[in-house]
Amino acid sequence: MNIPPEKLEGRKLCVVFVKVLDEASGKVQLQCLRGRANVERGRVSVVDEKGFSFMIPGTASNQILPSDGTPLLKDAEFFCLVKLDNAIDLAPRSDIFNIESDDDDCDCGCGHHHHHH
Repeated sequence: MNIPPEKLEGRKLCVVFVKVLDEASGKVQLQCLRGRANVERGRVSVVDEKGFSFMIPGTASNQILPSDGTPLLKDAEFFCLVKLDNAIDLAPRSDIFNIESDDDDCDCGCGHHHHHH
């Protein structure tokens, strides 16, 4: 299902980076980047509270889906899975990505514990 980019503008978007650690066992590492969707000329990027911006690759932008309520997504309205190549390291901005999934008050700057309605 393709969501028109203009529907995403300014909405809460969670990009879930999926890094396959071990193809055989299916072990993956998930890291989230939460922010607001920013649409420019049909390209969607997500901008977090610190102003860090990540452009969603064209191949992934038609995979943006409404949140299905998975706890991982917190209060995001939409989410997108981005599969990372093993060669891609999540540094140097690793400060954003050090998210403990069971830590409610994470300090990744995603702002999910500040609810703005």
